Amino acid sequence: MAAVSFMIPQMQDALKQPERWNSEWENTIRNMERRFTPSALVNSLALTFAAQPLRRDASLREHQTILSNLCRTQAILTATAGTYFAGANLEERWMKASPDLRGKHILIGLSSACSIARNLHDARVYCGRELTLSHLRSDGRTVLELLKAVLLPEVAMPEEPKLLPHPAWDAFAAVQARGSPNDSEKYALASILTLRTKLICHVIHATLNSFVGVELPTVAVAKYNKKNNPGEPFLGREFGKSVVEGMLGVAGAKAQAKENKAAWKERQRGRTEHCSYGGCSKANDGSAKFSRCKTCWDNMQREILYCSAECQKADWKPQHKSICGKPLTFEAVSKPPPPIPPPSKPAPQIGPAVGNYERSPSLVYQIGWLNLNPKLDYVVRGGAEGTNLDFPDPEAQALFRQCREKAMTTGDKQSIAIMAHFICWMTLDKPRFHLAAIVEQLKKEYVFDELPRAIHEMQQRQNKDPFRRPPLLAPMSPQNWVNFCKGMNVNRQVVLEL
Repeated sequence: MAAVSFMIPQMQDALKQPERWNSEWENTIRNMERRFTPSALVNSLALTFAAQPLRRDASLREHQTILSNLCRTQAILTATAGTYFAGANLEERWMKASPDLRGKHILIGLSSACSIARNLHDARVYCGRELTLSHLRSDGRTVLELLKAVLLPEVAMPEEPKLLPHPAWDAFAAVQARGSPNDSEKYALASILTLRTKLICHVIHATLNSFVGVELPTVAVAKYNKKNNPGEPFLGREFGKSVVEGMLGVAGAKAQAKENKAAWKERQRGRTEHCSYGGCSKANDGSAKFSRCKTCWDNMQREILYCSAECQKADWKPQHKSICGKPLTFEAVSKPPPPIPPPSKPAPQIGPAVGNYERSPSLVYQIGWLNLNPKLDYVVRGGAEGTNLDFPDPEAQALFRQCREKAMTTGDKQSIAIMAHFICWMTLDKPRFHLAAIVEQLKKEYVFDELPRAIHEMQQRQNKDPFRRPPLLAPMSPQNWVNFCKGMNVNRQVVLEL
């Protein structure tokens, strides 16, 4: 099968003329939809990869770098989205926004993300209708579902990225896995799935930042060394000069080539070299020259840069030793380098989700804060600002944390209701808390619309208890309960003003 050849809108127009640029992209996707099948795209990229041996090593190294960057991108997006869901009421605001307003911010997200790098721009072809403006703007749930599909289960750097599911791509991947794909075919599919996920993550991130009025995220892009990375192939972009001239004419082809070269030089000015050690990744600010691995350079013309001898030594055993001066294989780069854990990272308080339980972005955000602050029991936003709850009674705290663990790892409704009732009960007579706001926060975190009724049921259980203990503290002995209640009005009832 021949490589898929087609004209792609100019990357430099993404920010200069976003409406026209997007219209050209959507026309390209609409006109080429039947040819943009997973099979055709993978085969085309595999042919390009196999036909350019000089570029093969650089492509494989670049793929592993993109995997690492995607892990970092998803960790940042997960933290950002959690902040917006928890503190900026993002979901409700986005759903209430008009299609025109959503479309305005989505276009900003599209143009911003596609202007980061050439491979991200061109990867829009892998997304098809998923990244058309009409599809994204019409129903608010579309963007939110894409967002939730790429969010991580916790705010931490993952060992592998979470690739965006899609029926057609998933089916093709299953077919390839049952066969005997060569390195070119494995690389092509993995590269496409990684790039399409990375592009969609950047589009969503920029869209959300624009919508809530936050400055768009900046993305560091590695400096491209043309001497050591001959060519810049993408599908059929580098198809022959005669084909371009046939589409645009001789004058048009020359004008486009000149414009592309100028845009490439402009992008290069904003890029920099980075240290190859994953625990450093320091950017070269020009104050010192980075040294490169001599063996890789002499044997493979492969440029592996380090900011210091210490970083080169630290990278040797965990990563570089296995590939130093050797031809790369897809298996060697099929996973990102192992993340370097922070030296003083606290042990997480809350365990991972169990079974098929999927945490909401707001709950992931809550868990992230608790894991970073082991002394906290909960963070509630029932007032103007978030307030940390820290229960001083050791037995009450132990019972609360046991219930919290089950609620946060399994989504057990009973545990959620017991925990929520206790939080409401403990904050009822404190003026800075607004009970309805606390319940609304917990409803969103656990996606539990019936929570107010469940809390009332817990209050009824408390009323029936001979010692008036809330259900969370039912295991507490009468004597300990008396000590716990000193100075408290144990007859108070949870009244929700909703």
